[in-house]
Amino acid sequence: MKSIRSKFHAALSLSCAALASLSSTRAEVAAPESVPAGSPFEAQWTGAETAGRLRVLNEAGEAFAGASYGYLKDKKATLTAPARPGRYGLGFQPGTGEIIGVRPLEVTPVEATLTAPAAVEINAAITVGWTGPAYRTDRVRIMAADGTPLRAGSYGYPANNPDGSLQLKAPIEPGDYLIAYEMGGELLAKRPLRVGGTEASVAAPESVQAGGEFAVRWTGPDNRGDYVSIIPAGTEARPTSSDYTYTANSTANAVTLTAPEKLGAYEVVYFTGGKVLARQPIEVGAVTATLDAPAEVVGTLSFEVAWTGPGNNQDRVLMTAPGAEAGVPPAAASYVVRGEPTVAVQAPAEPGGYVLRYVTRAGKVLAERPITVTPPPAEPGFLNVTSDPGRTLGPGSAVEVILDASGSMLQRQGGERRIEIAKATLLGLVGEVIPEGTGFALRVFGHREAGSCRTDLEIPLGPLDPSAAKAKIAGVQAMNLAKTPIAASLGKVGGDLAAATGERVVILITDGEETCDGDPALAIRLLRSEGSDVRVNIVGYSIDDEALRETFAGWAALGGGQYLDAPDASELARAVRGALAVPFEVYSGDTFVAEGVTGAHSIPLPVGTYQIRYRRAGEAKAVDVELVSKETAVVELD
Repeated sequence: MKSIRSKFHAALSLSCAALASLSSTRAEVAAPESVPAGSPFEAQWTGAETAGRLRVLNEAGEAFAGASYGYLKDKKATLTAPARPGRYGLGFQPGTGEIIGVRPLEVTPVEATLTAPAAVEINAAITVGWTGPAYRTDRVRIMAADGTPLRAGSYGYPANNPDGSLQLKAPIEPGDYLIAYEMGGELLAKRPLRVGGTEASVAAPESVQAGGEFAVRWTGPDNRGDYVSIIPAGTEARPTSSDYTYTANSTANAVTLTAPEKLGAYEVVYFTGGKVLARQPIEVGAVTATLDAPAEVVGTLSFEVAWTGPGNNQDRVLMTAPGAEAGVPPAAASYVVRGEPTVAVQAPAEPGGYVLRYVTRAGKVLAERPITVTPPPAEPGFLNVTSDPGRTLGPGSAVEVILDASGSMLQRQGGERRIEIAKATLLGLVGEVIPEGTGFALRVFGHREAGSCRTDLEIPLGPLDPSAAKAKIAGVQAMNLAKTPIAASLGKVGGDLAAATGERVVILITDGEETCDGDPALAIRLLRSEGSDVRVNIVGYSIDDEALRETFAGWAALGGGQYLDAPDASELARAVRGALAVPFEVYSGDTFVAEGVTGAHSIPLPVGTYQIRYRRAGEAKAVDVELVSKETAVVELD
């Protein structure tokens, strides 16, 4: 190193004569005599020419590769000093002409320091303290031990971290590395870094049923982005969107995974940075189901189906025409809920032969049986059940609205952004529909931080003050690139509404899927386990994905509520108001015949006497009604 330096200084001393001879003609470049290495500085051309550029020259007075230059603007230009200290020159080059007006420029050294751990585990987050010039392109980065940049090395910009501290990610392979402060290709500071191996473990059942949820306990570094997944045995396959959970989202080092529906040998694995740290074999086994229902049912009437089966999220009982092609909507469909041995299915109006099927989320048929739909004995009557939201929300009841203000809500519909349409709908809800003084809370996500899964309780539970609620809603602004933490928001509802003593109604308004790797179905199950007096309604705004609509409907069924599809602004207002509707069941004697919610379309039923059963403020209530052929009976629930 000493010999290299002496040769460099010798070259500099030889260059002084060259620079002096060039500058003796006319010193027409005005600039500082010395500038710090890598720094921006301003120079001025004092000659008559007004077009051209100022250039940094090497010690021989010549332009060199990588030299900074700047075009004149009002005879001034901003240049960047070379990163290596030494003696240089400045000159003016008009057009493509010869460089003239050369003057010397001294580039002085700059210093930097680094503080960081001497050793870390693979893929670990590293906090690095730094001092240095912090020019715009300076980087603190991890390099190979010989100073070679890594192909996918971690780095950060000091200029973006003015507090003197930044975060790096350790390499995924163990070994010796460097942390370096880099300025224009020059390393101003460096320190060694030893990256060691790390240990992890996973503990899961030896076997699990197809499509079923199962718990996995894990140990490991819990680095940012680490996750536990289930993959085909003997592979390094990266997970799809539905078969992994981030360790950061776990409780007590345990996560919940969903098994594939394809049978066979799999492995539960712990991933960090795409590298498998631990694996355990697991077998995905077959599941069965049974259906027990009447051989004949009356058209338009609901009937109960007893079922056994896995009861996984989004499993359904369907009625289809025999031989119906895949993709054809079923004649009737109802989601099963684990722990509830029966499910209500509403028979189609068209008489004839059908097939009753138990179908999994992935469309696999586990059980089926024929069923016949017969016409009603006479032309039916019609039942229309209504309610006043101000009267159906009993004492101690509460409404919580969860509003999606993520980046997708900035899209336009009919010339107006979705978030503005949603806000206008909520302004009508708190101003016209929910009575003043009713328990009310507002939770919003996506409006505070870009790239974040943050969710905020903007209006804590309390008696509704329409003016204050309107002001808070009007101030919500969707943020581009913000994410959609549906599960995290639903997971907060229990605490948000803890003070409510009556019915709790949740209205989630969203235009997209969960993007924070949460499990909304699990969050809803946990919320419902706190008591059956909570209804989770989901309003899907401008959802054009049929699979996502089915997912939302399955979640709403788990939550004892309803899924309301809102393709446009007018339907959004109707759907939000519909979320406050009261669910009810209709019985003929002790036989269940129909179900619905208040304010929906009239229900056709055979002529006769029925009982409408519903709950208000946790209390079971009932009202009788007589249906006459071709006439509509309107019943307003108390």
